[in-house]
Amino acid sequence: MKKVLTTEEWIAKRRAEAAERKKRSKPPKERKSAFVTSYRKFTEIASQAVYGSAHLDPKGYHEYLPPDLTALEIAGHARAALLASRFITPEHPEWDDVIRIPTKEEFKAWEEADKARAGVKTLKALFNGAGHVSLTLRDGKIAIKPTRYRGHGHWEGIRGQEDTVLPEHVSYEELGRAILDALDISRSA
Repeated sequence: MKKVLTTEEWIAKRRAEAAERKKRSKPPKERKSAFVTSYRKFTEIASQAVYGSAHLDPKGYHEYLPPDLTALEIAGHARAALLASRFITPEHPEWDDVIRIPTKEEFKAWEEADKARAGVKTLKALFNGAGHVSLTLRDGKIAIKPTRYRGHGHWEGIRGQEDTVLPEHVSYEELGRAILDALDISRSA
């Protein structure tokens, strides 16, 4: 006859199984990550600290630029952001400060600062006509992924949209053109 576990025993068993899975799992492949968000009044380009997920890096590259950047300008800033990105492992002393989900208060502060920068009062006005592109550098290739605005300050992938993949040492003109094209896709999604 099979023993019925108490709630505490079941929880302990599941935690032990999860710990064992974690020991056997491989760490994620090293990569660098950045994003470009183009609003009607300004463009934000920032590097991210990455491990399993990507998070805004307080010690990374973060610039607010004019909205009408040329391909060469946007590529220069995007490449600088990618190079400033950090791969942070759980053993890194800044792990707890960097690889975490921001609080509601932090999100609210960012949104208020962006609304003030754009001279608008609502998120709807801020994100009207905005586009967002994620950049990932891994194994000598840059993947450019346009996303669509989901609402409430969040972005999501576009169904059926393939990433644009370029070699790491692509020309600034070609990289900038690809980013601008992806921003157009994001805006129209």
